[in-house]
Amino acid sequence: MNIIKTITALCLISLLISCGDEEKETVAVKQEVKKIQEPFRFHKAIEVKPGLTLDIVSWGRGSDLLGGYLILRSDSTRLSYRSVSGELKGKVVDAWNMDLDTDGSPELYIQATVSGNDSKLNMYVHEFGDNGSNQQIRFPDLNSSLKEGYRGGDSLYVNDGKLYREFPFFSTKDSTSAAKPKTRKLEYSLKNNSLQFKEIKEEAKTEVKKP
Repeated sequence: MNIIKTITALCLISLLISCGDEEKETVAVKQEVKKIQEPFRFHKAIEVKPGLTLDIVSWGRGSDLLGGYLILRSDSTRLSYRSVSGELKGKVVDAWNMDLDTDGSPELYIQATVSGNDSKLNMYVHEFGDNGSNQQIRFPDLNSSLKEGYRGGDSLYVNDGKLYREFPFFSTKDSTSAAKPKTRKLEYSLKNNSLQFKEIKEEAKTEVKKP
């Protein structure tokens, strides 16, 4: 009889513990989901190095296509706090930092998309010096030949310290909407605070005829 009571007590204790764990897990999940209060739409904190953090914030009311962005630079080591603001067209989807020209001063890249039939890319780039100085860098437009077949749908990524951009390219010679687009790949470089790109073309595959 004592054994049955002991087993029952242990089962009750384990049940209570498991319920408590489930409650903790539920609370933890709820805490991870944070809603940004209006008029703010996007926030991301990037730690450039220990003591130096960039907070990127987008904000605006009344329109989903227009707004503004803020870059808050917090240097807790030097107790220096500065901010940069600018007009924003589109919705911020990501932000990251890198030193594309390897000069020791990181650049901050803010990626935004303008919704439509296809999402089109808008980029905002700033370079920050150690003393807190800031310089905005213009992101170059596509040339005329690429603009003709461009409909958005960009993909940006960093590989081996280089910035790449890919997007579907529709031939102007083919008027059918069902035509399968080709992919264009661009590589960006930064020199003297000027961003430029070159197109990376895939080498044509040669078929080897069997004898």
